[in-house]
Amino acid sequence: MRKFSRGAVAFLTLGAFLLTMGVAMKVYAYDRLAVVPNDQNTQQILSDDNANFFDADNVAPGSGPITTVATVIGDPDLAKEAADENDGADVAVFTKGQSTDNNDQAPPVDFLEQTFAVDRFTGEAVPWSGASQNGEPIEFEGLLIKFPFNTQKKSYDYWDATVKAPMKMEFEGTEEVEGTDGSINTYRFSGSIDETEFGIREVPRGVFGLPDTGSVEATRTYANDRTIWVEPETGVMVKIEEAQKQWLKLDEPGAKDVVAMDTISASSPETIQANIDEYGSKSASLKAVRTWLPLAMGGLGILSILAGLALAFRFRSRRDSDVDHDAYANA
Repeated sequence: MRKFSRGAVAFLTLGAFLLTMGVAMKVYAYDRLAVVPNDQNTQQILSDDNANFFDADNVAPGSGPITTVATVIGDPDLAKEAADENDGADVAVFTKGQSTDNNDQAPPVDFLEQTFAVDRFTGEAVPWSGASQNGEPIEFEGLLIKFPFNTQKKSYDYWDATVKAPMKMEFEGTEEVEGTDGSINTYRFSGSIDETEFGIREVPRGVFGLPDTGSVEATRTYANDRTIWVEPETGVMVKIEEAQKQWLKLDEPGAKDVVAMDTISASSPETIQANIDEYGSKSASLKAVRTWLPLAMGGLGILSILAGLALAFRFRSRRDSDVDHDAYANA
């Protein structure tokens, strides 16, 4: 004779399955989904139609449109090397090439190349012997290409390549960023770098308003007000804006400072829309797995188990009643 009804067994089995799946989503699935792909290949474009800059082609101040193109490419083989150096940590290695120019002709107004390792969940730089910036070994700190998955409303350290040091990005509030065809909710972060010396550049003496008697080594200075709009579930930087200034300075009587860069460059509408298209659905999926989906499956699992127990109790009570009745009839 059966101890439980088929319905009770079905509900108990379903409940156990749903509870298991809910727990697995919370502690296993999310950790597997919320990681940066090792083979990621992305491109971001910033532009300013009315910038002032030092025109490298003509070796003189210039003005007009400029475009910054930043390309990030993952290297799974180097990621294995970096992981071995960090006791098997889950890291990714990327090479970032960034060029700013006014006419797509060499030499560019500015150029940057970096190779770095990052934690695949937090996006923070990980120590690695292969890290470099413009061909020179360097130790990166803070965030480089993205914010953490499940970004919090707090400040983060973000690497500034010009001063070769992290800057503080403070949470300012939430904001809906509009694309060309849709929008996305973001956290807005901002930070500033006061005027800082960062290098030397050889330029003609005449650009400083002095008699041109040859080239001189000028001091380069830099300041930046940076704003980043971050989709919080993925940590993706949906939009970036940089109000950047650079100067060339010569410590000689009568020398006038030269503006090497004066721009408010922002992510292009096409870049913003591409980010919305790619990460809007990913954000919804990650949030579901991180929050309500495990709870919903767990709740349904508990309800199924309770239903199964109720059916099992009713089935047992009926069976006991039938046994008592048969015993009475045979007495």
